[in-house]
Amino acid sequence: MSQTNKSLQVQIVSPNGLVYNEEALKVHVQSVDGGRTILPDHIAMMTALDISPVIVTTFNQETPEDYIAINGGLLEVRDNEVNIIANMAIRARDIDDARTSMEKTLAEDAMKQAEINQDIRAYQMAELDLKKALNQLDVMKHRHR
Repeated sequence: MSQTNKSLQVQIVSPNGLVYNEEALKVHVQSVDGGRTILPDHIAMMTALDISPVIVTTFNQETPEDYIAINGGLLEVRDNEVNIIANMAIRARDIDDARTSMEKTLAEDAMKQAEINQDIRAYQMAELDLKKALNQLDVMKHRHR
């Protein structure tokens, strides 16, 4: 850790393993209660996260922000460490555009079919799948070129 700049150590883990592990200036997340920005020396806290992007502001001037799509999870902040345990996490650079676009279309079709069948549970599941796909498509826009 640099003596001149305070920093955060950010780790994001999913069931598939370590997705992200970098030093950062700040981290922005969307908790189930709303948006939160974590800066160095933040008080210790834990909160549940929503399906949303995690935006990490890095020290790299060429790529000042990293975007990671998560499908919910848990955030822990303690001693300038930010740990996120996510149900699913994928960096913008690793998102498959064609697969994610197909998932979006399938979710929209499933929502229409559930509406026709008046199946509230199926509609809610398809709506959740759509939210996940839209989150990834949004994060994908922030790939480093």
